[in-house]
Amino acid sequence: MTDWLYQIRIKVSDKLSEDLRGMHELELSQAINRIANENGSRVVCTFDAFAEYCEEAEKNGIEHYELYHWTKSTIENPEKKSKHLKSFAFYEGDNQVYNKELAVSIQQSLKRLDSGNDILEINLIDSNPANNPQPPKPTT
Repeated sequence: MTDWLYQIRIKVSDKLSEDLRGMHELELSQAINRIANENGSRVVCTFDAFAEYCEEAEKNGIEHYELYHWTKSTIENPEKKSKHLKSFAFYEGDNQVYNKELAVSIQQSLKRLDSGNDILEINLIDSNPANNPQPPKPTT
C-alpha cells in the first residue's frame, strides 16, 4: 500500500481573494492565515504560484521547465486567470503536499470558520494520480 500525500485547497470569493493576496484586513483572512501558521503552513494563491513559476522559468531558461508553456497560457487566459486568482492552497513551507494528519487538521479548522459566502469550497486533495488530473505531457 502506498502512503499518499495531501494538500488542502480552497476556492474563495473575489473579496476574500483580494484580501488574502493583499492587506489581510478582513477577519476571515486573518483567521485563515492564523490556521496556516498554527499548522506550520502558509496560504498560496494558485495564480501567484503559476506566475512565479513562469518568472523563474524565464529567468533560468524555459527549456528546463516542462510545464512552462501550459502554465504561461493558463495565466494569460482571462477566464483561467479569474479562476486561479480565487484558488488557494496550503503549503507546508515549500512543500505543496504533506501528510494526511496535517491536511485533515487544516481542513477541520477551516470548516469551523464562519465564512459566510466567502469560502466557496474546501478540498482535501491526495497525490494519487488516479484521483487527479495529470499535467499535460511535454510537447516535443
